[in-house]
Amino acid sequence: MATIHHQWSTFSLSFLILSVILYQNRTTNISPPPPNYIIVFRHYAAVDSHRTYLESALRPEGWRWIPRQNPAAQFPTDFGLVAIEDSGVVDEIRKLGSVKYVSLDMSYKRSLMTKDQRCNKKVGAFENGTKHRRGKIITAMSFCEAEEDEESVGNHSSSVKWGRELMMQRSQVTSMFGTEDLWAKGYTGAKVKMAIFDTGIQADHPHFRNIKECTNWTNEDKLNDNHGHGTFVAGVIAGVNSECLGFAPDVEIYAFRVFTDAQVTYTSWFLDAFNYAIATNMDVLNLSLGGRDYLDLPFVEKIWEISANNIIMVSAIGNNGPFYGTLNNPADQSDVIGVGGIDYSDHIASFSSRGMSTWELPHGLASYEILKSYKPRTSIFPSVLDYTDCPYTWPFCRQPLYAGAMPVIFNATILNGMGVIGYVESPPTWHPFDEEGNLLSIHFTYSEIIWPWTGYLALHMQIKEEGAQFSGKIEGNVTLEVSSPPAQGEKDPRVSICVLQLKLNVVPTPQRSKRILWDQFHNIKYPPGYIPRDSLDVPNETFDWNGDHLHTNFHIMFNILRDAGYYIETLGSPLTCFDARHYGTLLLVDLEDEYFPEEIEKLRDDVVNTGLGLAVFAEWYNVDSMANMSFFYDITGSWWTPVTGGANIPALNDLLAPFGIAFGDKILNGDFSLLGERIRYASGTIIARFPRGGYLHSFPFLDSSKSEATQSLLLTSGSTKADSPILGLMAMGEGRIAVYGDSNCLDSSHMMTNCFTLLRKILDFTSEDVRDPTLFSDSIKQDSSLYEADNRLPSRRTDINFSAYSAIVGKELICGTDTRFEMWGTKGYSLQVRGRPIIKGKGDSTGNSYLGLFYERDAPMLVVGHWLVPFVFAVTGILLLSFWHIRQKRHRRRDGSSSSILTYEV
Repeated sequence: MATIHHQWSTFSLSFLILSVILYQNRTTNISPPPPNYIIVFRHYAAVDSHRTYLESALRPEGWRWIPRQNPAAQFPTDFGLVAIEDSGVVDEIRKLGSVKYVSLDMSYKRSLMTKDQRCNKKVGAFENGTKHRRGKIITAMSFCEAEEDEESVGNHSSSVKWGRELMMQRSQVTSMFGTEDLWAKGYTGAKVKMAIFDTGIQADHPHFRNIKECTNWTNEDKLNDNHGHGTFVAGVIAGVNSECLGFAPDVEIYAFRVFTDAQVTYTSWFLDAFNYAIATNMDVLNLSLGGRDYLDLPFVEKIWEISANNIIMVSAIGNNGPFYGTLNNPADQSDVIGVGGIDYSDHIASFSSRGMSTWELPHGLASYEILKSYKPRTSIFPSVLDYTDCPYTWPFCRQPLYAGAMPVIFNATILNGMGVIGYVESPPTWHPFDEEGNLLSIHFTYSEIIWPWTGYLALHMQIKEEGAQFSGKIEGNVTLEVSSPPAQGEKDPRVSICVLQLKLNVVPTPQRSKRILWDQFHNIKYPPGYIPRDSLDVPNETFDWNGDHLHTNFHIMFNILRDAGYYIETLGSPLTCFDARHYGTLLLVDLEDEYFPEEIEKLRDDVVNTGLGLAVFAEWYNVDSMANMSFFYDITGSWWTPVTGGANIPALNDLLAPFGIAFGDKILNGDFSLLGERIRYASGTIIARFPRGGYLHSFPFLDSSKSEATQSLLLTSGSTKADSPILGLMAMGEGRIAVYGDSNCLDSSHMMTNCFTLLRKILDFTSEDVRDPTLFSDSIKQDSSLYEADNRLPSRRTDINFSAYSAIVGKELICGTDTRFEMWGTKGYSLQVRGRPIIKGKGDSTGNSYLGLFYERDAPMLVVGHWLVPFVFAVTGILLLSFWHIRQKRHRRRDGSSSSILTYEV
């Protein structure tokens, strides 16, 4: 029966996700009442018991218990729903001993999308600067014709066509999967209790053989499916109509109506329905829902509980493809069967979401976890990490290990078939096959308690320094012992040893100029805050949620740089946590966080004295435009405004102030030609400050940060575009810097045109001081500094608590487990550690910074300035020594005179 569970659940979801829909209409500016709160208790009890507990512990005013009339009321529950008018009551509830936590009762809404919206075409104009889908963001649906994925995994030059086709020669979808063979063996879903969470179903529908129960969990007093979505889902699973057969026609259908006719639902409705599914012993639960917010804690925890109670959970992985980093929750949880879509050529469908999951960023990395078969035991999936197996182990197979690199982090999933709970009581061990295997150093992080059914094993791998010249393969096994409580009738604990096989490719440490360090630490993504999209021309995206990682929406760039011979490492900790002497270029792309003062100080030294190259790709930032992008977020019951822009320009300006560089607050759009290519500048920013002697490229663009009235006036006058500097390059001390105001041309998500040729030319310069004649033409060399006044530079929002989203503000500077092992738990490399004095700067956050002895507008003097400082110290030392010598001579003369007088007197 376990086989049929897996087979028909997977088959049904492959087609079920085609019906999951996303587009949601923006609400009016009239704010609805504040949202309700879910009180999660530490134990199950009757509803009245929980209510009595709260009433006895809280003051009577400021809150109200909300009764829930549904079939779950007859069973114990672990949560209550309350309306709270006084926010102080929330703090009182959190302090109660029997309360686990308090969470908002989040709302969801689905509605149909037009074809243009599904195909990501621009539709209509923004209202107040943005289009927001009401409710929680839910996975989209795609029926676009002749779509093409820009690349297959690990191969940016793929020519695979990802179009949807009608295969008229196949009479039934079920025949594609050989379902008739399963039916012939008696696997038809009989006696399997199937919970379908959707819009309900008509109880006497003639196309179903075995509808056992229909329940309503909404605030509408009805059971029938007036929308049709739930009936369609049930038809895919268990339909018996000869024109469209389901996969498991004899399954027992339990229809849970959790969406209203208007496609609205709430977390609390799901929690009650989940509890009822557990209490009535469902076998499989089919959830046609997926979203981007994995921080709805009551929902996520209840999914774990579903799995712990032996219910197979099947959910759609998402329809946000072909973009990477778009896995939906709850299908991205390791204990859920997340199902994607395929086309008729057995390729991943263009609309189907791709990994990796982004929960772990910036300090971890989740790879693709493929479950093909399973037997009751403890296993590690995948069971093999083979650097020679591309594209299966992409991105690991694309870049070998070498000494001196940041640790490579690989996450494997522990599947415990011995019981719902398991224990890892001793650390994993590494068993190399030969002597060369001792060159590999591995640190492990792992789940000490495995619940429910699954845990994780993370390998942090780096090559020891004595392997700096080694070239070859390292092979061996990682073993892990898991124990579970004895099953019924057994006395001894169950124990299993699982094995992960490693086959790693190692090369000699590359030269410095070929090593690039990617800053992941200063990236912030949705959730938890309103981090806006980077390209404002994309109408169907509100949030920046793809991870901005080398292995998600920057995966094409990663592959291209590898093909060009570069080695790219990821830094998930502050800038103090890497040794700049080993890297040619630090790559800062689309970053939203702040910077520690120590980071700013160290980066200045890294560039000027250590010769580090710095390449910055910024994004738009404009406070007025951010205000126009506000919307009422019905999940939180409050108005949401972006906490920053596409990038945090004020923070970047602080970082670049020691070099005399700053960005402005214009939002520029348009096309330009450079290096023989046409490049789209999509919602990029402008360079507002740049030192004398640098090379600054300007092009005519439209400033979309201006009001509509101002733009209309410009159109009328014919002055629609003005030359705007967007690309700057210059040498700075021993290092080199390149800044560019947009990252869309590197970002695979919604990329209009790429600028990979420009990127390679920039890296040639920053890493090796190779200067392309076009980029370094004398005609664009700056005879004087470009300088925008302080009051015209972008400013931070002062009406938000940025510490709620930042890894910097209000936090301690610490190096994480993604840095070199010797740096774990430290503050990183200080200037004293590397033997150089710290030169304190002056100034404020607006950019009035000093660099050593020189004002930022005179930053080109650093070319000689870094020699002038020691020269000044040397001259000062000589003068002081001379003064001391003269003083000593005078002192000796005085001593001689005094001595003779004293002698005379004696």
